[in-house]
Amino acid sequence: MKKLFLLPILFAFVTALTAQISGVGLRPGISLSTYKLSRDWSDSYDASLRPGASVAGFVEINLGNRFTVQPEIAFTQRGAFLKSESSIFWQGPEFGYPSDHDVIDYRFKETLNYLDIPVMFEKNFGGGNLGAYLALGPGLSYGFGGKGREEITVEFPSETNAIDTRTDFSEYEIEMGKGRYDMYKGFDLNLNAGAGLLWIMERGEIGLDVRYTHGLKLLSPDGLKNRNLLIGLSYMHYLGQ
Repeated sequence: MKKLFLLPILFAFVTALTAQISGVGLRPGISLSTYKLSRDWSDSYDASLRPGASVAGFVEINLGNRFTVQPEIAFTQRGAFLKSESSIFWQGPEFGYPSDHDVIDYRFKETLNYLDIPVMFEKNFGGGNLGAYLALGPGLSYGFGGKGREEITVEFPSETNAIDTRTDFSEYEIEMGKGRYDMYKGFDLNLNAGAGLLWIMERGEIGLDVRYTHGLKLLSPDGLKNRNLLIGLSYMHYLGQ
């Protein structure tokens, strides 16, 4: 599968060397990410969106008939916000607490940093000053670490034999790669689908872009996968005009 994904990416860069590059651009954006949970995870946790940052540089190559190919290099923050189901609790020793403590709520927020190399094949529409596009393409992602924040709420008997609660917070570093002690895998393959609206000017264009990234490889051995929605504002400068 990895070789199949490399073929369109190799095609894009060979095309960039031999074809006319029609524009270069920059796209800052907001990344909204979560994890696709395996059955074991979804039985105990709910996952919701985690916001992050993204910035991409790209070139556009004109293929004719209003088709273009757009190789990109991007920094993207992914991650998730997970919290335990309300009906789930754990005995205290499972989390390092005394035996008379119960963990009644567990949640954590994670932010993962990625270098992305997507290649988008685009079909362009419109005319005059307004345009639009639809895009689809593969991508490679390389994770190089991140951070997490853990929140554990425990229930325990107080000195008066009443039931008391406390929430403890801690932060941790996330290592990504192929190493024995890496928390998550550092490499991902993904499929990307996107669309956008364009304001076309004399020497460039401004775009409002929406991109969905569907991670294909397991982030961890127990079944997590990346899911990411990106909303960006781009500017591309035309070349050769």
